[in-house]
Amino acid sequence: MKCGRLLLALAALLAAVSVASEVSAGSVQRGVTNRNVSIETIVQFGNNVQPVTIEENSRINIARVIQIGGTGTVDATIIQNGTRNYVDVIQVGGTTNVAIGQSGVSNIADITQVGNSTNALLLQIGDMNTGAVRQFGRFNWLSIFQFSR
Repeated sequence: MKCGRLLLALAALLAAVSVASEVSAGSVQRGVTNRNVSIETIVQFGNNVQPVTIEENSRINIARVIQIGGTGTVDATIIQNGTRNYVDVIQVGGTTNVAIGQSGVSNIADITQVGNSTNALLLQIGDMNTGAVRQFGRFNWLSIFQFSR
């Protein structure tokens, strides 16, 4: 029942965003990077959401991406090389695409996609890999590869 409510809320959000005008498009990006820690947060909304590419090579890498697009395509690519890697992606759009590559001792990825077509690719190389994917759409594609070192 809880999942049904979440799906209805996300569908309502998608409908509201799809009627938003170009003027309401926006983006927020924040990041901190040094050799020990890299934190990148990107929030985008509007009809013309731009593709996101994040590459992090610190010991601890944290990437958060929220993309709320209209009926178009929403894309994100995240690559992390470090000891501990964490990714959280939320995408809403007509077509949602995410590709994540993580290499480290501990890798965690959390993906939520809502759209007519949802596509996710997750590659994790490390001793402790965790991946969670939720896809709400008509056409869903997912591929997960997890390897130990």
